[in-house]
Amino acid sequence: MRRLETPLVAGVLLLCLSTLAGTLADGTVKKLSMEIEAPQVFFLSGLIMAGLSYLSATARSRMGAGRTSCLRTSEPMLLFWRCVATVAASLGFFYAVALIPLAEIFLFVGLMPLMSALLSRAMLRETVHAGDWLGLVIGVIGVAMLFPHGFSGLTLGHLAGFAGALAGTVSLVLSRMMARREINALVQVFYPNLALAIVAMILLPSVWKPMGLLVTGQILLYSGLLFLARWSMVLVMQRLRAPVALPLMNIQFVWMVAIGLLFFGEVPTVATLLGAGLVMAAGVLALGEQARLDRIAAARSPRDAVAAE
Repeated sequence: MRRLETPLVAGVLLLCLSTLAGTLADGTVKKLSMEIEAPQVFFLSGLIMAGLSYLSATARSRMGAGRTSCLRTSEPMLLFWRCVATVAASLGFFYAVALIPLAEIFLFVGLMPLMSALLSRAMLRETVHAGDWLGLVIGVIGVAMLFPHGFSGLTLGHLAGFAGALAGTVSLVLSRMMARREINALVQVFYPNLALAIVAMILLPSVWKPMGLLVTGQILLYSGLLFLARWSMVLVMQRLRAPVALPLMNIQFVWMVAIGLLFFGEVPTVATLLGAGLVMAAGVLALGEQARLDRIAAARSPRDAVAAE
């Protein structure tokens, strides 16, 4: 039982770390978008994150991690499509963050669990249980409550956010698919970020601007936070099923409220608090469903072992 529960607990803790780092990165990149263009941000941050991945792999090798520490992959085609999806998601969310308020970005993050449930059935052949669907529906209702005036004011920024959410969901489901066959998580961080830097480099000459110390520091902070968020999310997808992991990602609403209150003096509205409460309830339902399936698997394991003998 402990061996089955440990991945669940570790996955939840890693997901909390990943979403917190990602939320802090969003706040940093919103400031950056006022100073420099997206290709310059992605070129520098992509190179930094790829470099951090390489250094981490080298450190693992020196500590005796063996062949799992190299940056080779056994799934080149899956990795290629994950790179494409990651680049598309990065572009979509960058322009969404630049054009609309940060709180509205999480509308599209909230749509990701529903899209992941549909994609998981098609791509991973994972069963979406009734508890998963209930959690997904509650989560979407909670997200919608954050916009009490409806969606009549949708803009280009909102469309970019939707495109980013769709591409991000594909990237995460592909990550889950790769995690079944590729044990080296750094592979899934190194190559997508290298691809992002290469794509950005094509547009770089037309948008490059000199950077001061403050902007350079923001680039370094953003890159470090995003590296931590993406690496830990790959580890999450190795431990949790996609329909469970993505509803729990909505804990970002909590981080957003806390960061806005502590650093920007933003007091959340009643609708925001109610919506966040529903989103958290959806995450608890998804977590309970994972625990239930773990108990069923644990009960079956001894019988399977006896049958094998």
